[in-house]
Amino acid sequence: MPGSIWLGGCSKRPSAEMPNIILITVDALRADHLGCYGYPKNTSPNIDRFAQDALLFENCFSHSPATRPSFASIVSGFLPHETRIFENMLLLPREVKTLPEILKQLGYKTTAVVSNYVLRKKQGFEQGFLIYDDIMNDLELVRRCPERIAQHTTDRAIELLKESHKSPLFMWIHYQDPHGPYTPPARFGTLFRISGQKPRNLRLNTSLSGCGGIPSYQQLVPNRDFYFYLSQYDGEIRYQDEHFKRLVHALKQLDLYNSSLIIFSSDHGEGMGEHNYYFAHGENLYSSLIHVPLIIKYGNELVGRRTDFVQHIDIVPTILRILKLEVNPYFRGHDLRHTDMEEKEIFAEMQSPLVPDGVKFSIVLKGLKLIYTPLFEQYELFDLKTDPQELNNIATHDNYRKHVDYLKARLDRIRNEDFLGIRGIKKRLKLTKEETEKLRSLGYVK
Repeated sequence: MPGSIWLGGCSKRPSAEMPNIILITVDALRADHLGCYGYPKNTSPNIDRFAQDALLFENCFSHSPATRPSFASIVSGFLPHETRIFENMLLLPREVKTLPEILKQLGYKTTAVVSNYVLRKKQGFEQGFLIYDDIMNDLELVRRCPERIAQHTTDRAIELLKESHKSPLFMWIHYQDPHGPYTPPARFGTLFRISGQKPRNLRLNTSLSGCGGIPSYQQLVPNRDFYFYLSQYDGEIRYQDEHFKRLVHALKQLDLYNSSLIIFSSDHGEGMGEHNYYFAHGENLYSSLIHVPLIIKYGNELVGRRTDFVQHIDIVPTILRILKLEVNPYFRGHDLRHTDMEEKEIFAEMQSPLVPDGVKFSIVLKGLKLIYTPLFEQYELFDLKTDPQELNNIATHDNYRKHVDYLKARLDRIRNEDFLGIRGIKKRLKLTKEETEKLRSLGYVK
């Protein structure tokens, strides 16, 4: 299909008044470390209060365990193999028309405040934005890599909200916290420490991989205690949550809180020891890395909780339908305002250079999840409704062999579909020596 298929995504202007749209994303945020998703620790009191005013999706999944591929799907409505971003070293092609480009054509003032170095300008994600603020004057305490901490991200977002809130506004606010290394401000770093707890010391890996131990880019030497790293991750979440409170307060002061479409999510999760994988992401497709929060507020229209399975590519068509636009049928996503009674296929894929079996695909259908590793022709099947931690691989059970075949056929169909038709385009990032070192410190290149 030609890249111009995007033109069908917005064939008429909305007839109703255009609401302001605020997209808030938090890097490497696991859904199950938020109170509103059942976490027993008080990591997210302000996000939890926001969730009470909104609709919370208990089972939302990203399409990749890495930042760039995930966001390419969020802003386009298409899958990583269609956007041609399989991993963090690839650029978003100009041929992929994004949500901000569509909204800009409709008269929206499109604005972004990003805080992760891999989302800096000239990576393709700035296309469609009138303002794309990627100023990162903070340095990570361990790796000395540029970032923007939650306080400064919120400061800038509020400034831009005050300047632009009277126009139809689309704003993307991306927080880097709690992406590792986990170094929250001191008062947040002690909140979740348990005095006298017996340490569980882990191996210090010499590589960037989180398999079997602490990846080199995450190490807070000399500490090797699992519980210390867990407490610091939770401290990062609580720190970001404090500034989320400031952002919500500003939205209320500007009369945007109850009139805007507000979407809260993350790009991917983070390994916390599941499947012997620690404090990293990008190397597998288990739920610890792709189960993400999704909370949507649209006036008083959307409230409560939903347990049906949804995914990031549902976001773009939902926004377009709220704007009363005709949505191109090549969007696989569904309108999140309505529970879809059809069988919804939840798809994810990855290509990681960090592990030998780094190409994987997964599909979830009716609560059954199949993970396929082509290198070894390996199949893993989990019943997420009874085994959400994915502890019991039932792929070889006699009662489930037909399910494996059926899911594999549907998975193959999706991964061989290309509704964007830009298959020949694969733009790899050209890095300076300084950029290489910065991305290596982030765990994205060897």
